[in-house]
Amino acid sequence: MVSSCGRQVTPNRSASGTGIPSGYLQVKYRVAQSFDFTNYRYVIVFNTAGDGKTPYANGNTTNFQGYSFAIVLGNAMAGTTPTPQFVQYFRQPGSTLPPQPLQIIYTPGQLLFTPNSNGLGTEFTVQFQRALASGYSGTAPSSSPSASPSASPSASPSASPSASPSASPSSSPSPSPVPSGSLASIWLFNFFTTDTSGTPLDSLGLGGAGDISFQSPVLDTTTAFDFTVNVPAGATQASNPAAQLLSGELTNSP
Repeated sequence: MVSSCGRQVTPNRSASGTGIPSGYLQVKYRVAQSFDFTNYRYVIVFNTAGDGKTPYANGNTTNFQGYSFAIVLGNAMAGTTPTPQFVQYFRQPGSTLPPQPLQIIYTPGQLLFTPNSNGLGTEFTVQFQRALASGYSGTAPSSSPSASPSASPSASPSASPSASPSASPSSSPSPSPVPSGSLASIWLFNFFTTDTSGTPLDSLGLGGAGDISFQSPVLDTTTAFDFTVNVPAGATQASNPAAQLLSGELTNSP
């Protein structure tokens, strides 16, 4: 066990035997009480730019530094299973304006979602093909995919996943430009919870929703790894246990 920067990180450099296909990253997201996909959003944000910046929950105060793409689950109708949204935060080259959220369309084989992967209702698992994170490059598409997030990001990712009675997402019938950008091999990340309007409620750092101290472990996607990151004891957290983060686990197959 290694303790660093107020968080606990447990590395296991071997991802062999996990059954994860080559080129995929698996993420486990854990909260204190059963997920409430109707009243909360559960967000995983990655920085794939290789600039060393950790993304933070209150993006408005950090100009969305480190926001490359996110996996967003929530806004589901009561009693239904949400469909994950895979969102790129696209900033026009040379622009200092907030990035534009664009939905990346994926096929069922590119992203697999298990809404209750520990049998307790407090963990979900998303396994996705890393190539999806290459995203758009150059000029943003003139027409965004259907059900895309708002063009003006809020304090945290503002994608609104649609409800689905099935745990397996289906591909969108709407045409979408094929992701064509490039991405670094070194990724950083953070986990957030928000309300349905995108207001942050919790994150992996000591400061909870307003934290800017958490430093993401470095994920070298060219290697096999298995990292578990725990919210540190004494952290400021959301009042509702369904929105309280406990830990995350990331497993990679190069």
